[in-house]
Amino acid sequence: MGDDVRRRRVEVILHTDVSALIRCAAAAAEGTETGGLLLGWWDAGTIVARHAVEVIDPEATPVSWTRDEGRAQQALDEALADLNHPWLGYIGDWHTHPASCGPSGKDEHSIRRASHEYDQPLLLLVHRADDEIEARVAHQGKICALTIHHPQRDAS
Repeated sequence: MGDDVRRRRVEVILHTDVSALIRCAAAAAEGTETGGLLLGWWDAGTIVARHAVEVIDPEATPVSWTRDEGRAQQALDEALADLNHPWLGYIGDWHTHPASCGPSGKDEHSIRRASHEYDQPLLLLVHRADDEIEARVAHQGKICALTIHHPQRDAS
């Protein structure tokens, strides 16, 4: 682990609804990237990812999806109003890769840069073409070690 990795491990609880929406959006995107926002909360150093919201990029390609801040803010505002849960807030981003590759250097740079704006760590999920979802967590500009828990799968 290099200087860029924080020593503490961040626990992530990934709700089934999040991975299901991401997988569905990836299939519907038909070979182009798509992405959006992750909603949830922080609980004693754990990131709880409870919902995912798609933010359409009309100019997405097989190798790029760009989050438009205006569309993202509107999607966030609508989701928070619809879900009406006092703990929900923005906890990170997700997007798809139509190839079997995980987060790129650009993806990691983006989440590291965004993490400077938050007191708590931010989560990035990337769905690969082989249906795996890779995660990165960044806090104060550094990538953190993480452990993902799937409560519905873990209970089976």
